[in-house]
Amino acid sequence: MQVQHEQTQEELIKSLQRQVDELTGANLSLQDQLARKEQFTAMIAHELRSPLSPIINYAQMLARHNCPPADATNKDAQSNATIQRQTSIIVSQARRLARLVDDLLDASRLSSGQFTLLCARCDLAALTQEVVEQLRPVAPYHTFTLQVPDSPITGNWDGGRLQQALGNLLDNAIKYSDEGTTITVSIWTTQDTVHVRVHNQGVSIPSTEIGSLFRPYARIQATSGAHQGSGLGLYITKSIIEAHQGTLRLEPHTDETPAAERMGTTFTFELPLVSPA
Repeated sequence: MQVQHEQTQEELIKSLQRQVDELTGANLSLQDQLARKEQFTAMIAHELRSPLSPIINYAQMLARHNCPPADATNKDAQSNATIQRQTSIIVSQARRLARLVDDLLDASRLSSGQFTLLCARCDLAALTQEVVEQLRPVAPYHTFTLQVPDSPITGNWDGGRLQQALGNLLDNAIKYSDEGTTITVSIWTTQDTVHVRVHNQGVSIPSTEIGSLFRPYARIQATSGAHQGSGLGLYITKSIIEAHQGTLRLEPHTDETPAAERMGTTFTFELPLVSPA
């Protein structure tokens, strides 16, 4: 009886060891597949990035060469104005695509621990105004309201990354709100912190969806509808803000929320006001 019991234990141990070996092999295979996927994603992102700079540069050159001369007729002036608007849209859309490419590259960098910042003196107020102006041509039927201090708000930040983060928040605000509505961007400071709020008048995000809001490739069912996206924007934006030792959050609607903001979605992030190095 004792011998049979020992044999049963030995068989159980061997069976468990086989399962462990199988799971270990499957895990190594998944890790290899993930690494290959990340390499492929990075390669595709680099290939997409290559033509974007010349597209933007040539569109800007075209806009400059079509500035109407002082003696231009009304017809010529109108034609040149049309070209100016069209080239502005080309540039704005190319920059949006560049942000999507950056998001893909950053998702790969985050997974491999290679995400870094290049910080320098940066004026967040001017940067925000620049991002909004870049997006106006692609959202001509939205109204943008900026509540930004007249004086500079400077810190030791990565300006390119913050443009990417703000661009993602504003892209979402445009995508998930109807034409004819207002998108409001507010910036203010407290003692050691700068606060940035982006509010749209679109569909509110249910509290049940907040848990998955900042996960990579997550899509919010209640707001996605026919809208297509990578599902990386908020994940990358949160990573950028947190890399600056800041915080990003979705503002809940409460009794203290202004009546104008109870409909729609509001994202707020804070950054520490660090003196430029």
